[in-house]
Amino acid sequence: MAAVKAVISENQLAVCPTVIHFARFEKPFLKDLHQKNDPESPFPFQIVCTHEIAVRLLPDLPRRGLRAIAGYFGHSMPELRRSADHVVATAFIWNKLIEMLNLNLGIDTLDQLCGWMASTEPASRSQRIYPMAPEKRLRLPDKPGIYRMLRANGDLLYIGKAKSLKKRVNSYFRPKAPHAEHTLEMLTQAQKLDFTLTGSALEAAIQESDEIKRHSPPYNIALRKRQRQLVFCTKNLSRHARVADGDYTIGPLPDGRFIAAVSAMGHWITDGCRSADQELLSIGCTIMGLSSEYAPDITCLKEGFDIFREDHCDPLKNQSPLRLLTGLGATLWRRRMEAAEAAEENTSDNDDDELAQNGSNDTRVWTPESVARSIEHMVLHSAHLIRRARWFYLLSESSLAWESANRSDQLKTLVVFEGGSVFKRDDIESAAKVPVPPGFDKSFRRRQKQFSLMTYDRLRILTTELRRLISENRNIELRLGPMVTLGYEELKKALRWV
Repeated sequence: MAAVKAVISENQLAVCPTVIHFARFEKPFLKDLHQKNDPESPFPFQIVCTHEIAVRLLPDLPRRGLRAIAGYFGHSMPELRRSADHVVATAFIWNKLIEMLNLNLGIDTLDQLCGWMASTEPASRSQRIYPMAPEKRLRLPDKPGIYRMLRANGDLLYIGKAKSLKKRVNSYFRPKAPHAEHTLEMLTQAQKLDFTLTGSALEAAIQESDEIKRHSPPYNIALRKRQRQLVFCTKNLSRHARVADGDYTIGPLPDGRFIAAVSAMGHWITDGCRSADQELLSIGCTIMGLSSEYAPDITCLKEGFDIFREDHCDPLKNQSPLRLLTGLGATLWRRRMEAAEAAEENTSDNDDDELAQNGSNDTRVWTPESVARSIEHMVLHSAHLIRRARWFYLLSESSLAWESANRSDQLKTLVVFEGGSVFKRDDIESAAKVPVPPGFDKSFRRRQKQFSLMTYDRLRILTTELRRLISENRNIELRLGPMVTLGYEELKKALRWV
């Protein structure tokens, strides 16, 4: 408050002009601060709200929050929310609004601004008007590729993929298109558009994943690196490391709660029966992905482990943690597929890299049976991720060919992978044999050592695209070596397990 009084005194003002974006939120805090420090004097701030000015000057923008308006004018805010960055952004917006007020309305004093604000009602939004010029998106080709949305200053906002660039990008700008809040915020800022054509939608999906890793655009939520890591486990699942070296031969697997759950499961298989109550409670919480306040009581937990042990007594006999996890997980996965077939449902592919939230922090009433089922779920999910890592080894050195749905020529698309990256792409005759991948003879250990998070996500995306091609009944072949080629039926069966 002393600084405010100094400003008032130095400039011979009655109150201190204060610029705030969305003052309705900040004003109660300032009034509370004033009451606590100097309740006898008048409220010393004359607040000017840049949000209220923007509502009047730019009524049809999709969003007018601080980040959206700053980006609209070409200012980049860091993703982390920090007060200093908000002050800089507010000052930037204020200067831009002053220019607009003076140029469009002839307003160049604070009194004029306050009078205009008092006499002008905020206009209701009649429609969304996006700052990107329509001709930039209407000229896009009706072909697969990658598109990039950028601010006026060239900052990258978002990278996307499309079977048809023209259709996908223009779908953002349909009247009353249902968008999430972060998408509307991004579209408020996007004024430039860039694109790259690819030979197919599959190649676009792979390139999108790679570019997102390299550039980390702020409005791409999935596929960014962030704090994600891959790890490799020992065969007893008790230890893990970032590099596939020495004893660390199981993986790559996503780090985080999943790895903690796998390690806890390995510990319980090895000597969990001898664990003290508190240790068993910690093991159980880790396996089920629970914080202690949502955990079942120790009696319920013990009975749940007993049910799990009774239900799976044969696999638990003299089995290593890895063999138990993969073997029992495969059995549980088979039961799930059989149940889905009986109900005429499709099994779902869980592409999440973290342990699924089957028994996570909620208000459920725990029973011994639900504890046992939660442990089974963890086993099933863990085995699935281990299986998927092995599948990625195969894909990393492979040749893939498929016939496009709407091609009139007698050609099919060929993409060859080496080291988990696209080594070659071509169009070949429909009757031509799919070439042997150049790295087919690499051992699994060599393949492990070349894995990075980018490789892992690239092959995860490729697996999703293979599912799409299968669902579209494409003629498809995946060649893994001189003597191993998976056709449509074999690939369809394999994909059910990964």
